[in-house]
Amino acid sequence: MNEEFYISLIGEAFDGYTESKIDKKEVYLKHISIRDQRYLHKYYEKYKQLALDRGLETEAERIAAVIKDDIWTEDDDSKIASLENEVESLKGTIKATFLPSQREVLQDDLKKRRAELTNLTIKRKEVIGKTAEDYASVRSGDELLRCLLYKDNDLKNYLYSDDQFAELETWEIADIAKLQQDMSEKFSDSVIQQAVLRPFFSMYLGSCENIGQFYGKPVVDLTIYQLKVAVYGRMFSNIFQNVPDIPDNIKDNPEQLMAFSDAQMNKNKNSGGIDDNADATAVFGATKQDIATVAGEGKTVSLSEELEKHGGKLNMEQMMRLAGHDV
Repeated sequence: MNEEFYISLIGEAFDGYTESKIDKKEVYLKHISIRDQRYLHKYYEKYKQLALDRGLETEAERIAAVIKDDIWTEDDDSKIASLENEVESLKGTIKATFLPSQREVLQDDLKKRRAELTNLTIKRKEVIGKTAEDYASVRSGDELLRCLLYKDNDLKNYLYSDDQFAELETWEIADIAKLQQDMSEKFSDSVIQQAVLRPFFSMYLGSCENIGQFYGKPVVDLTIYQLKVAVYGRMFSNIFQNVPDIPDNIKDNPEQLMAFSDAQMNKNKNSGGIDDNADATAVFGATKQDIATVAGEGKTVSLSEELEKHGGKLNMEQMMRLAGHDV
């Protein structure tokens, strides 16, 4: 994606809407706010109760029923809960791991666990069928869609009235939902993170410290995308101010920048007493990339390579030299 895309993205976030087309006609999709999320919850509860009144069962009731009928087992359900816990645990472990090579191994493990969880969750969904929660999610989502579509960019006139929206065909609602989905993907966390690290936004990073002042209005009036722009801007500003020796080649890479920041914060805690002031750093099991991350611009040495050079053993004198002390 080029610079113009990110400039346009931030501009849309500031405007609070995304311009699109329906039947070749200009329409405006309002970016969701905290108040909009409240309405979504209200609609959800409304349609869930309606589904229950019409005889649809809750997810918990359906799971209990298919377990009773031996179509699903408690072990299967326990496996889903276990995988959910593993995923959350791995995410925390990855954040606290400072060696890139170890993070990569954990990321691969996380990817596998997520895939396993997704497959098992889909299987359960196929078994239990439609629930009251499913009905509520679809109907409340449709209701919110109507409230986010406007005729004009001042976001005062809805594109559809209640009656007009109710008369839309299923495929028309699906097309509108696709517009919303495309907008959500466009404003994903990873894309917003990349945008705030682009050169054009660098002059605004320091201003993100005070979000309300940055936008000139109360935080409760901000859209979720406006909040994310400011929050990520503040986060990266803090990293640049407080994390020393950031390599130039990762300063515009959100994932690597956050990993480097986490590594710097965790290395003293986890590196077994490595002295940051020493002229050399030695880390067991570290790759060259790991060592570069841990030591920044300092002199580095792989302890595993040194062990190999000396037949698997290092005496005290050799260890002292590796630590940067003359003996």
